[in-house]
Amino acid sequence: MSPWTWYRNYQRRTRRRSVISALLSESERDSQALGRWLDERLARGERDEVEALFDELPDPVELPAECYTDLIEASYRAQLFEQGLQLAEAWRRHDPDSPGPLNQAARLHSLAGRFEQAHELHRIALNMGSSQAESAYQFGCTLLRENRFEEAEEAFKQALSLDPRMAKAYTNLGFSLDRRGEHERAIQQFKRAIQLDPYNAMGHLNLGALYGERGEYEMAIQLFRKTVELAPDSVEGRMSLGLAYYNSNRYAEALAEFDQSLSLRPHHGEALFHAALCHSRLGAHQKALGSLERAERLFPEDPRIQFYLGLCFVNMNDYESALPRFRSVIENHPEDARSFYYLGIVYDKLGQPEIARESYQRADSLGHRLTVARAAGA
Repeated sequence: MSPWTWYRNYQRRTRRRSVISALLSESERDSQALGRWLDERLARGERDEVEALFDELPDPVELPAECYTDLIEASYRAQLFEQGLQLAEAWRRHDPDSPGPLNQAARLHSLAGRFEQAHELHRIALNMGSSQAESAYQFGCTLLRENRFEEAEEAFKQALSLDPRMAKAYTNLGFSLDRRGEHERAIQQFKRAIQLDPYNAMGHLNLGALYGERGEYEMAIQLFRKTVELAPDSVEGRMSLGLAYYNSNRYAEALAEFDQSLSLRPHHGEALFHAALCHSRLGAHQKALGSLERAERLFPEDPRIQFYLGLCFVNMNDYESALPRFRSVIENHPEDARSFYYLGIVYDKLGQPEIARESYQRADSLGHRLTVARAAGA
């Protein structure tokens, strides 16, 4: 091992132990340190570092209940479900009369697709005397993951009958209604969630998504702005805001959000793709090309990337480079009218009018709306 590698490993180990110490300290417990550290690791794709942190926790684990909650939440976010289940089991031994560890273990089982085990734990938790609202809420979440929407809604309503101010139950009730196509009712639930908890980033995000689907982009933008204000490191929030800006033809503002998404997750394919579209709309075709080529390295088979690479080369008058891109799309998607249309343009520019006419005619037969006028002049 080189000295530099040893030093890097030493630094990482030191940071992990610092986070654990901050979490376990009785006098100055800092759960936010865990959240910040986890955000950084997950943004960089360093899942092995998160796993190492769990491996370095003291054994046997003897923690206050809130520490278990924070660590299990971290295991959920890192998709380290088995580590989370071990923590839930330790918590249950530590506090056998609390439904908290049962609810968390059920949540982790359901996230891993083990619904039978989840239901058994939910049954026990619901029969305990305390935290009935939370137990009903967690049961609803499992049913929601199973797409058992009407049953999930009944569970969320039960939770709300016990705790009418449980904002997250309104959020998930709205999500379930949305999945069933009850969009107006879903909007009302999301609004209620935000009224109860103005700091509920997910409530703003879900409500914004509904307005975006309805084409009400200005309302969606307001809600997504609030989402990223509350959760500035939310890639989903940044991407949603960027897409709302893009659909409102506000390309510079959209690009700023896609760039923010890439700073949080450098290999985010959708962020690269939509950043390229923004560059293209703003006339910066060389920058668009760079973003598309980075996206292509991540997703070489994505036909959208191939199509827009071809379009980018057309905009840069590089027709030789555009030709194989459109051919690639057509080879895998022979019904793509747009690619036939632009292939016609490319053949026109390369001095092959007969092949261009055939491409225009094929695009016309597939329903490309611009083809007739173009073909008439070919």
